Amino acid sequence: MKELKGLEKAVGYVFKDKNLLLTAVTHPTYANEHRTESYQRLEYLGDAILDFVVAEDLFARFPGADEGYLTKSREHAVSHEPLEAAAKKLGFEKYLKILPNVSKDKALEDMFEAVVAAVYLDGGMEPAKRFILVALEEFLDVKAGARDYKSRLNEALPQAKVIYREIARSGPPHDPVFEIELEIDGNPVATASAGSKKKAEQKCASIALKALKNDKKRG
Repeated sequence: MKELKGLEKAVGYVFKDKNLLLTAVTHPTYANEHRTESYQRLEYLGDAILDFVVAEDLFARFPGADEGYLTKSREHAVSHEPLEAAAKKLGFEKYLKILPNVSKDKALEDMFEAVVAAVYLDGGMEPAKRFILVALEEFLDVKAGARDYKSRLNEALPQAKVIYREIARSGPPHDPVFEIELEIDGNPVATASAGSKKKAEQKCASIALKALKNDKKRG
């Protein structure tokens, strides 16, 4: 348990029940091999808490904003990239218990959600809320849709036929990895993998947007 003191410092909360935090850092593959509990149940609860806390914050942060704006802002703030970025910034990778051959791509996002739930179960909503808002502050104050790459790609290519296609799926049923190919006007332009189809599609769109930007610079 001593090794988790650094994680408590990063989270800004000292746990009364250290086992909750230990569970929050345990990936399903590691749990299966060592016959212990994984973070999956905590992840489920943390996802719901994140949605509520971020929705409440955005409601207060942007008075007068309509439902569409608030929804896009919330979806952005709790999406894969912000959660993974926040987890990396806090140094979560050092504490994640995962088998060596397993991708950490989705695991850090899941761990972040699990830690949220662990804080909530151990100390209540206030410390959980404080952790979320501090960790995600930079993503809560950006323009809605700023990182919605699919929408930006559609705006950049209004006449193009844009298709996202699943070309492969790997990993166990409880933790799949989807490989998506982006096709524009019949031409494959990008492939990407993630723990959900939506996230892989966003990655593909991001790659395509960068390529378009580079083409414009060269032109």
